[in-house]
Amino acid sequence: MTKKYHRMKHHKMRKHANKQFRFWHRKLGIFSVIFVILLSITGILINHSHPLSLDSRKVTFTWLLDNYGIKAPSKIDIYQAKPLLASSDNLIWIKQFAPIEAEQPISAITSFNHLYVAITPSTLYLISPQGQLLEQQDSSLGLPQQIEAIGQDGQLWLKTANGYFFSNDDLIDWTPASPLKAIGWVKPLPTFKVPNALAKVSLNARSHSLSWERVLLDVHSGRFFGPLGPWFMDLVALALIIMSLTGIYLWQKTKKTKKHHYS
Repeated sequence: MTKKYHRMKHHKMRKHANKQFRFWHRKLGIFSVIFVILLSITGILINHSHPLSLDSRKVTFTWLLDNYGIKAPSKIDIYQAKPLLASSDNLIWIKQFAPIEAEQPISAITSFNHLYVAITPSTLYLISPQGQLLEQQDSSLGLPQQIEAIGQDGQLWLKTANGYFFSNDDLIDWTPASPLKAIGWVKPLPTFKVPNALAKVSLNARSHSLSWERVLLDVHSGRFFGPLGPWFMDLVALALIIMSLTGIYLWQKTKKTKKHHYS
């Protein structure tokens, strides 16, 4: 075989390789562009999540909450609709403020001396009118245990498995006693009377555990798209690497061709 034949064969092989590089460079570019835009947008938003309040803003779209498997609370009690005074499992909802999370499901909530008092079987939570937790009492502070109900007759009473207890106005000391008159024990409102409040608390309770920052992080990493999502994002990253390498190769070949053409 002649040198001319070898040169022609080598030229055809390089031409074929260049064609393949261009083909895959173009295809990978089309494949990757959507995800590059997605990664870029989510990356910018994540970098500015605090100024945009994305780290505190909660997701309220039910389809997104369903996608994360976040279910409605098992128990919702409305004690007052306007302004809102409610509980959902172990969350205390006071007006429009962020909820307070208790260690156990809430048994009851009531207002007392311009403050709010919530109880669980073993803990009492004292809350300000602005929805801030002021004090948390338990057995270490002398709070009676096995609390069943809370009520008042000018004083605050606790009904427990071991009897009745009342407190002074400061809610510091609890004294065992028998009520001399009927106590108005706190009970939630009938559900059929407060459907809107129930729906609102249910949605807020679901969205409480999911912020927009979390969603953006999951989209950016691919976790949002399921177990295979991160692997898919890895393929996108690999495609970008290949596209970059083929782009450099094609740029060099074009540069050499132009240099040879003008020389």
